[in-house]
Amino acid sequence: MVGLWDTSTRVFGDLGTRPVEVDGSVEKHWVLGGRFIREDLAGISNRDRPYMGLGFLGYDAGRRLYQSVWMSTGSTGVVTATGTAREHDGEVRLTLVGDEVDPASGRLRRFRAILRIESPDRHVLTQTYVGPDGAFGPGFEIIYTRCATDPDR
Repeated sequence: MVGLWDTSTRVFGDLGTRPVEVDGSVEKHWVLGGRFIREDLAGISNRDRPYMGLGFLGYDAGRRLYQSVWMSTGSTGVVTATGTAREHDGEVRLTLVGDEVDPASGRLRRFRAILRIESPDRHVLTQTYVGPDGAFGPGFEIIYTRCATDPDR
């Protein structure tokens, strides 16, 4: 997961509308003695404004869970999530669940983020949200493609 990545993000809106597509970049590197991965994201938001994000991902050996923390220019809150990883058919899937404030309603909403590590050079993050009907619905998808100039390649 460590390295330089180009991102292609699709943000899903209301049913029947086309997703908004935006590009960006991410640098991920080890911090705190290799205990956590720090992620610095830069791009354009679905509202055509500069977007920056800062996240951390690590494994809590005591709780036997992955933990994620995310902050961005899209919110004033800190988003946390926990989850597990599984390998299936050569692909690693990290599934994280948490709650964040819905910017439209101001209420907490449950989300599920699934990071599929398809290969050393391609990862796909899909985040869904619980809707009024109690089912998970589309939120956004980020495709990470390792930069050709990545020294970690």
